[in-house]
Amino acid sequence: MNRFLWLFLFVISPALSYGQLVNIENQRIQNDSVRIVTIIDLQYNYQNNNNEELSLGNFSATHQYKTKNLKNYFLLLGNIDYSLANGEELSNSGLIHFRFNRKLNKKLRLEAFTQYQYNKILGIESRNLIGIGPRYKINKFEKIVFYIGSLLMQEFQKTSDNSNTMSYQRLSNYLSLSLKNKAKTLEFTAVAYYQPNIKLWEDYRLTSQASLAFNITSKLQFVNSINYGYNSYAPTNINKKNILISNGLKLNL
Repeated sequence: MNRFLWLFLFVISPALSYGQLVNIENQRIQNDSVRIVTIIDLQYNYQNNNNEELSLGNFSATHQYKTKNLKNYFLLLGNIDYSLANGEELSNSGLIHFRFNRKLNKKLRLEAFTQYQYNKILGIESRNLIGIGPRYKINKFEKIVFYIGSLLMQEFQKTSDNSNTMSYQRLSNYLSLSLKNKAKTLEFTAVAYYQPNIKLWEDYRLTSQASLAFNITSKLQFVNSINYGYNSYAPTNINKKNILISNGLKLNL
C-alpha cells in the first residue's frame, strides 16, 4: 500500500487536527447562559495489514469558564496529533491556546490571547503568538449568530528552513457564523480568517472552515468539517495550500 493511500485513510479518519491557522471559533460555546464547559477528544488507531503499519493518535481538550455575571470568560484548549505509516510521519503537530474575553456591552467584546504551536509536516518548528483586539457581534437572532473580529498580534516563529526565530506583527481578521436548528440538535458553523503581515502585505495566511455537528445524545456529538488553508510565505518545500477533512465524536462534559 503506497503513501497516498495511507494519507487518504488518515484524512478520513475521525480526528481533530490543526493546519497553518487554528480555528478558535469552532471551539467556542455560543451560548450566553452556559458558564462552565469541558470537551475532551481522545483517539488512537493502529493497523497492521500485510505488514503495512499505520498508527494514528490524537488528543484534544477544551475548557471554557465564564464568571457569574457572564461578562468575562476564559478559554483554554490544547491538541496533540501524530500519525506514522511504515516509519514515515504523516502528521506531527500540537498547540496550547489561552484566551480571555470581556463583554463590554451587548455588541462589543475585548479579547486577548496567547498561543504556542508546532507542526513538523508544515515546516513550523515553533510559533508563539500574543494578541489583543475587539470582537463585534453583527447581529444575533435566536438561532443565528454573526461575529467579526480584528486582533493585532505579535508572532515569533522558527521554521524548518530557518533556524533563527523571526518576529512579525500581524492582523488576525475573521468573520464567523453559527446556525442551529429549532430543536438545537443540529449546528452549522463557518469561519474565515485573514492574517497579513502589517509590514509586508504579500506575506499573509488565509483559512476557512465549515463544520456540521449533530447530537447523538445530550452529551455526545458527531462532527464533520472541512478546512482549507493557504500560506503565501510557506517554508521551503512546503505546499502553500493544505486541506483537511475530518469526522469525529465530541464529548461535552
